[in-house]
Amino acid sequence: MKASLSVVALALLAACAQVQDSLPARADGPSVAVARPQLPADVANKITIAEVLKTTGRAGSEIVDPWDPLADPLAQGAAFKADYVVDGAGRADGRRTFATVQAAISRAVADSAGKSGRTYILVKPGTYRELVYVPVSARPITLYGEGKSAADTVITAGLDAAVASTDYVRQFGAQFADVDPSIQAMHALVRERVGNISTSGSMTVWVRNHGFQARNLTFENSYNKATGNAREECGERACGNHAPDAQINRVHHQAVALAVDGADKAQFENVRLIGFQDTLYLKSAETRVTARSFFHRSYIEGDVDFIFGDTTAYFYRSEVRSLGDRSTSYVGAPNTNWKTKYGFVFDTVRFTHDGSPNALAGKFHLARQWFHSSRCSPYAPVAVAGYRCVLGSESVYRKPHGTITPTVLETVGKMIVLNSTIGRHIDRVNPWSDWNRSGTLAYRPAQFTSDDFWNNLRKAGIDPVRDLGYGAPPAPADIYLAEFNNTDE
Repeated sequence: MKASLSVVALALLAACAQVQDSLPARADGPSVAVARPQLPADVANKITIAEVLKTTGRAGSEIVDPWDPLADPLAQGAAFKADYVVDGAGRADGRRTFATVQAAISRAVADSAGKSGRTYILVKPGTYRELVYVPVSARPITLYGEGKSAADTVITAGLDAAVASTDYVRQFGAQFADVDPSIQAMHALVRERVGNISTSGSMTVWVRNHGFQARNLTFENSYNKATGNAREECGERACGNHAPDAQINRVHHQAVALAVDGADKAQFENVRLIGFQDTLYLKSAETRVTARSFFHRSYIEGDVDFIFGDTTAYFYRSEVRSLGDRSTSYVGAPNTNWKTKYGFVFDTVRFTHDGSPNALAGKFHLARQWFHSSRCSPYAPVAVAGYRCVLGSESVYRKPHGTITPTVLETVGKMIVLNSTIGRHIDRVNPWSDWNRSGTLAYRPAQFTSDDFWNNLRKAGIDPVRDLGYGAPPAPADIYLAEFNNTDE
């Protein structure tokens, strides 16, 4: 019999105290791990698919909505009867057969009004060079391939965050001319941006459809794939520039293959996600409101922050590959709200590498906690005369003063790795990294538990009770980053 939520929560919290006790203090400020925090077996064994995925909604007041994705026909390999077929080499009739994936989805959405059940779209083997936007719809959509492997059916585009909105329209505007109005509205959100399209406009596949499913497909952002990503070596790092703003959040060349945007119960079976930086974006539709995703028997590759976002996601029996085109790499960049029960959970996953010299140096990381939308750091001194970063109503920096909002502070980032194989590319001593370098505007130390979160706020002069309206700190502490039963390569 599975333990109740309260029992599981208590066990998790109790374990956090043990984890925190293993973390020595650093002389110059917040604590930092020099050992890898491990969960006790009785706690780790309760972090199951059913437990992690059974709640959704607003952080701190989630609703219970049990979900077992492994019981779904998608995961059980069921044969589907296609409602629509995409065949790039066939003859499209505009009713049931289409030359592009976007056209088929547009028709499926238009036809969904007043109907129930699931819509099935078969994508024939081939390479489809297009953007695919899947809006909220009256019916959940299953998109699936029939090739021998996921590599036989590829949806690919080459957008990156630095592309100007005018260039985006020039390249892809025509494909949205005759689609359903809900898809045109998604297109308009990117088209109407001033300047570049940013990370959240760069995705090849953009999913807002609750209950969306994909099987036996490849989603690729092909940016730099023909040449490699070494040219972006200094995109996210100081590279000799030691100025305080060297690593502040700026648009570089992030390029998303798949964005799951507020879509709850999104399920992916035997998919390949191909990219470099920011390959998979798991995003809540609203601040502090989480949705759930499940990835099974899948493959995800990238180099920097290539699985990132603030939702709850379970990765099971899959491969996650770090590419070594750059000398620094982070698998995850979670920015989970501190009240959300779970962020990213990896179970029975192989963390592999490409055999490159950078990977074999063994200095890559499992994750760094995304300090989302920060413009200044209250966590360490910055070499600017008169510098200060204090709580405010907006996140902004006007030298030498900056402000930071509660929303930014409380995106703490949660990630647990269980029963997995970790390649030699991951730093054995410190697999969890700080967010950028101490002394820069973008710095935040790795926070392993809620005790770290509270203590760091207090050291920064921000009182969680007085200034943020929190109650008492979690006791025992909540877990943010931890491992269990992993094998090092």
